[in-house]
Amino acid sequence: MLFFTGCNHSNNVCLPGCKPLLATNFKNLQDFKSVVDLSYFNASEDSCIGTVRMSYENQGQTISSILSEGITQGDITDAHKGSLWDKIYLVFQAPYAVIHRNELSKIFMLARRRPTIFGDNDVAFYDLALASMQNIKKDNQAFRNFRDSLEKGYINTFNHITAQALITTIYSEDIAHFVATVHERHHMPELVSGKFSEKQLKDTVNFPTDNYVDIINNEIGQELGKYLKHKYAIDKKTRWTANLTCSFLNEVQAYYAQSFDIKIEPYSASDSIINRFSRKIEIIKKNRSYL
Repeated sequence: MLFFTGCNHSNNVCLPGCKPLLATNFKNLQDFKSVVDLSYFNASEDSCIGTVRMSYENQGQTISSILSEGITQGDITDAHKGSLWDKIYLVFQAPYAVIHRNELSKIFMLARRRPTIFGDNDVAFYDLALASMQNIKKDNQAFRNFRDSLEKGYINTFNHITAQALITTIYSEDIAHFVATVHERHHMPELVSGKFSEKQLKDTVNFPTDNYVDIINNEIGQELGKYLKHKYAIDKKTRWTANLTCSFLNEVQAYYAQSFDIKIEPYSASDSIINRFSRKIEIIKKNRSYL
């Protein structure tokens, strides 16, 4: 949830002014806590049970997020592949996932490359993030920290914000939040309690700071998606042409450029990645479900 001050739009539909987070800017979890406040509640002996409340203040805005134990994206996948009893269990544990299974299946398709369905050059959220990182101009010390050019730098931040912005705009903020929540719990359930092992704290691939950064950036992506949905009057009937997709992603890139004080080469509606992703959105929209 993002709280605004000095916002002129109704219903808090504003372009976020706060700066996204880069995991590469933090040496460790303690360093992260100097920027983002973490509070834990309802702790138990089980490190996978509890609630964490996060608060990040920047540019006069406060982002708050709460994460508690619950189902993960792995549980949803297992239920889909499992027995009837697995599916019944999911109904009771996560009725929201069952009610919105159609939308979730389509988001799942957008989030992954599916060459057998969409062709060898299929595009997913990650590819958009990678393209935006490659669009960064190198003439203004954008990569003065070499680690920012690696997987946990710009690419990861762009991936989470761009994906959440698109999901929020195409579907809804609620379903974007659900997708983000089950994803983070799946990769590190101990996030809710803060009871991390030494191995987790020292891991350079899957470490708590990276996941907490993702949670904050997910919230920012949702707010950005709400703003762009309002600005372009996008609804379920909107056709995602190359021009619309190009404009949308250029708005997202402009937000990155402003936030990180960098220059990013804008997309063109004729770019292959723009056309492929536009077609993918439209194909997925017209199908009932992929699960």
